[in-house]
Amino acid sequence: MTTPPTLRRLATGLATALALVATSTQAADLNARDFLTAPAGTSVGVLYLANQQADRFHGAADPEGRARLDVNALAYRQLWFSDVCGRLCTPQFILPLVEVDARLPGAAERERQSGLGDPQVGGTLFFIDRPESRTASGLLTLLTLPIGDYDSQRPGTSPGANRWATTFVYNHTQGVGDDWILEANLEAQLYGDNDDYLGMTLEQDPLYRLQAFASYDITSSTYGALRLIHARGGALHLEGQALDNTRQRYTQVGVELGYQLTPRNQLMLALSRNVDTDNAFHGSQALLRLAHVW
Repeated sequence: MTTPPTLRRLATGLATALALVATSTQAADLNARDFLTAPAGTSVGVLYLANQQADRFHGAADPEGRARLDVNALAYRQLWFSDVCGRLCTPQFILPLVEVDARLPGAAERERQSGLGDPQVGGTLFFIDRPESRTASGLLTLLTLPIGDYDSQRPGTSPGANRWATTFVYNHTQGVGDDWILEANLEAQLYGDNDDYLGMTLEQDPLYRLQAFASYDITSSTYGALRLIHARGGALHLEGQALDNTRQRYTQVGVELGYQLTPRNQLMLALSRNVDTDNAFHGSQALLRLAHVW
């Protein structure tokens, strides 16, 4: 049975908007040196200010080329380094505020919504912790709670997604020489059903991503990094029917610059851009992050 074109475009717009909102607000969208460890008892608070913009949608859902997206997000993340797990781990939570201004694929007009996004709770369990060589490896698990602001009649721009989700990221961080750190992250995002998408049930297949970083100590207080993110998956099903042209694929490249303001405060700026995109918005991302250590 063929899905009506209007529903197909609306569902595609929802998935891509959700993916970009998540990129702005979720800690699973990593930065260089995120998995460097600290002694048990250390507490870190992180404030994220993110923006994503896209003036193109690459995919069959937007034949007119009119889709646009502008996402602003403010998120607070609190984590603790602890030995409560029997080895080093980092219990944490993330609280996002999100503003979405978009013309979704196939939509006649722009929509704008703002409010509380879906919070996340979880943490990283470390299997390797060798700070003397800047080597670490661990599994980050985050559970997304469907309690953010959600409008079932305008789901594509809602800050919340009205569904449970779980993110798993396996990281390996390796110091090379005195100045380089190389990192690889394998990620899987698993989604529950949205049972109130325009009065219907929307399902989404898992999305898989590779995130890789190479960072270099420019000075004792400054580092620069190159970043690469490649994603595949996330196809949609509406009322049990597969929607054509909803399997996402995108590649982002970018740079980061981190500066140690004081022994307890660090500022980081990240800029990235999509270089290859299928069935998703094609645009740029900017992130300003402030971290404070207690």
